[in-house]
Amino acid sequence: MTENETVMSQIANNTREQAMLGDFPKAIDDAILDSNEAHQEQMMQLLSDPSKTAQFAKVVFDMLYGFKR
Repeated sequence: MTENETVMSQIANNTREQAMLGDFPKAIDDAILDSNEAHQEQMMQLLSDPSKTAQFAKVVFDMLYGFKR
């Protein structure tokens, strides 16, 4: 996620709610899918339950937001 300059810029320049309207949700989905082999069970739980995906997205956002500070 930190290599995605667009997402990191959106995180740095917007609130969480605003960033969630940008490229961040797609980047989360891509990151989940990329971790397929190591985290297949987690991936299925996250992609099958939108509330879990939203919680996961918030945790990752907060980590990335802290990284930029």
